Amino acid sequence: MKPRQRSSRNPVFTWKYTMFYGWWLVILALFLNSVTGTPAFGAIGVWIDSLESEFGWSRTQLSWAFSIGQLEGSLIGPIIGVLVDKFGSKKVVLGGVMLCGIGFALLSFTQSLPMFYVSYGILMMGASGGGWLPMMTVINNWFNKRRSMAMGFGSVGFSFGGFLMVPALAWLVMPENAGWRLTSLGIAIFYFLIAIPVSKLIRNLPEEYGEIPDGKEYVQKKIASEASFTSNINDLDKLDLGIVRILKTPAFWIVSISHACSTMLIGTMTVHFILALRDQGIPVNIGAWVWGFTLLVSGGGQIFGGFIGDRFPKNIALCIFGCIQSCGVIFSTFITSIYWTPIFVIVYGLGFGARIPLGTAIRGEYFGRKSFGKVLGLSMAPMSIMMMIGPLFAGRMYDITGSYHIAFYVLAGVAIAGSLGFLFAKKPEFK
Repeated sequence: MKPRQRSSRNPVFTWKYTMFYGWWLVILALFLNSVTGTPAFGAIGVWIDSLESEFGWSRTQLSWAFSIGQLEGSLIGPIIGVLVDKFGSKKVVLGGVMLCGIGFALLSFTQSLPMFYVSYGILMMGASGGGWLPMMTVINNWFNKRRSMAMGFGSVGFSFGGFLMVPALAWLVMPENAGWRLTSLGIAIFYFLIAIPVSKLIRNLPEEYGEIPDGKEYVQKKIASEASFTSNINDLDKLDLGIVRILKTPAFWIVSISHACSTMLIGTMTVHFILALRDQGIPVNIGAWVWGFTLLVSGGGQIFGGFIGDRFPKNIALCIFGCIQSCGVIFSTFITSIYWTPIFVIVYGLGFGARIPLGTAIRGEYFGRKSFGKVLGLSMAPMSIMMMIGPLFAGRMYDITGSYHIAFYVLAGVAIAGSLGFLFAKKPEFK
């Protein structure tokens, strides 16, 4: 293989092999989404079970920690989006991973409910800035024609990490093993060790390194096979839309609110699913494996969703997969035996997973490269608010009725309504 030529503008170092660097960034996104998203987000049910056992706090009280983190996300998301567009993802990822480490270090010393809220809020803030948002912005910059597929592979890290790490964490936090305090401290040390090395691998724009989106070789093949293909950078990608203009665009609100209604289910099931299975007769360690396999299937769903998104209208696909995810939530209330769990794993995992790259890629398609960080950050506000409300509502309904059934049915209905809203999301025209 030929060595890749070093850019004269940015002589950082030369990669030995000619694989398009955008795919290395996809692998890096997979890794970061795995190690920042899973302990903070995917495994929250494990932490809640441990804290409930040690301190006796109610489900509503414990759900507030996740909801406070989502409220912070709604406030800091737009700021992160602006920072990514202004300073690049490299610096934002460095700060985010360091915040994750600080948050888990504080969690290991938690003795009171307010301290739990503070520590979890910090680590959730770090997870927002250390993984998904900045790395999806990078992928959006490095890909155009293959954007959905690249985002699908990059997002699969959360699913892959959940499959491997949630059952492992469920075992580690047991008092007879490491315990939840030592486990959280070990995670903090891990973040401090990787923060600088991983941030150095991030490259914000392909043009800074003598490349173009999708790679020169791919574009040349497209030119040869498609006579109408003239440029890999369209007029929309040249626009740097202001915040006010974005907020005045109806498509932004339709996509954001519809996405938020479906994403609310992710927060609710992440917080309460393992606990719901425990109440329905399935032990926590088994429930952790069920959730882990669900995330693994969602990883395949993300790749499938990326494939679909590059070939069919993204808004229609989002509607279909959002409804499938809602059906999985409804079915979860009927699980009383381990033998019923494969149905939930497949249905919910497919719907949940396919939505992730589609919901991200549609923003890049509708608003272009230069505005993507702002759009993604601004849309985190309604998404985070709905993800805050969902787990709180489910926790409160459990404390009142002793069951999650009513909460799951209501939230699934809201998600179906939101999924239907995608059908009204049309690509805006900017002049």
